[in-house]
Parts: sequence; C-alpha cells; structure tokens
Amino acid sequence: MEREVLNSEEAAQFLGVSAFTIREYAKAGTIPAKKIGKSWRFYKPDLVAWVRGKAAPQEQAQDQ
Repeated sequence: MEREVLNSEEAAQFLGVSAFTIREYAKAGTIPAKKIGKSWRFYKPDLVAWVRGKAAPQEQAQDQ
C-alpha cells in the first residue's frame, strides 16, 4: 500500500524540488501541509490537487 502522508523529503522527491523548498512553501502557506511537532507532513492527494491548481486556499501556516 502506498503511503499517503509524506514527510518533507518524500514530498520534495514527489514534486521534484528540494526539501528546503518544500519546507519554505509550507512555512509560507503556499503548499498544503500540517506541522506536527517540529516536522511538516504532506497529504499526497492534497499535493496532487495543488499541482493541478484545484487546491482550496490553505489555512494559515502554523507557528514555527
């Protein structure tokens, strides 16, 4: 079964960008993500919708 919740490195690989870029997008609220503790998590179907331009506006990024 394929994982649906990705960490920063997995999300970066999935989208073909650096993990640094993914974390910066998450902090800025540009990409759908949730911060759990000190780590960002990404729901793969939300990333696909975001790439397709169909993602709903994201809630404010949580405090760092």
